[in-house]
Amino acid sequence: MHRYRKRPASMLISAILASIMFIIIANSFMNLWGNSFTTLTAAKTATQAQAYSDIVSEKIKLEGTDAEEVTTKTKLSEITGNDSDDDWFYTYEIENETEDDNGNIFKVASIKIYKDDENGPRYSTEIPLSSLGNGNSLEVGMVIAWTIATNPSDNYLECNGQSIDSTKYPKLYQLMHNVPDYRGVFLRGLGGNSTSLGELQGDAIRNITGSFMVAGNGNDHGLSQPQSGAFYQSWRTSGSEWGNNGTPYYMTYFDASRVVPVAVENRPVNKAVRYFIKAK
Repeated sequence: MHRYRKRPASMLISAILASIMFIIIANSFMNLWGNSFTTLTAAKTATQAQAYSDIVSEKIKLEGTDAEEVTTKTKLSEITGNDSDDDWFYTYEIENETEDDNGNIFKVASIKIYKDDENGPRYSTEIPLSSLGNGNSLEVGMVIAWTIATNPSDNYLECNGQSIDSTKYPKLYQLMHNVPDYRGVFLRGLGGNSTSLGELQGDAIRNITGSFMVAGNGNDHGLSQPQSGAFYQSWRTSGSEWGNNGTPYYMTYFDASRVVPVAVENRPVNKAVRYFIKAK
């Protein structure tokens, strides 16, 4: 008859300690992973908030000392035009102006970027504004590229062919009675193969040519060599082309889409901007 010996108490204590150590290590690992994930998420959000701050800065820098405060949290989507930015908000306050010895006026705008309904901003910054930065350094008639959905100050008119108010913008009206229409077109430096200044030049491409050899005795309309590039061939079992009265034959086609991207227009890689002209 076998007797079972009892395990020493020290072995039981060791097992309990090992279990406790395992739990502590596992918990520490989970905390470390959670903290790392939280840190990465916070860093990404802070970077995004800074990028939004740059967008707001671009808007009010061009307005300069004419910029008006936005003290109520306003959706970033009203500037960017993207609905995905609806959960981000901005405000900016502008300090009282100061003037230097040359009569230039300076202000400081304090920008704050918020996420959702949080009370504290995710990102804050200050940018200088001056009477030299609100477009006064640009001559009336100069054109700028504008990258956001909201308009700059009324010192600028969008280049959409609109008529010019001679009483509000007398200097620009002396230069032109309608602003140019730059919607959907690329601007090109005068010279080379460009058309005359201010005239719209139609689209065009360089000529595409090709050739192939026809083999056979008059009944064989296939190509003697395999086709390549934009050329391809298709077997036709009936048809009246070339007066063959239904005799089967090959048709040879040219299709540029087999070689290059195609669309209903000719275009380079691009991003859309809005063009504004300095009006006053």
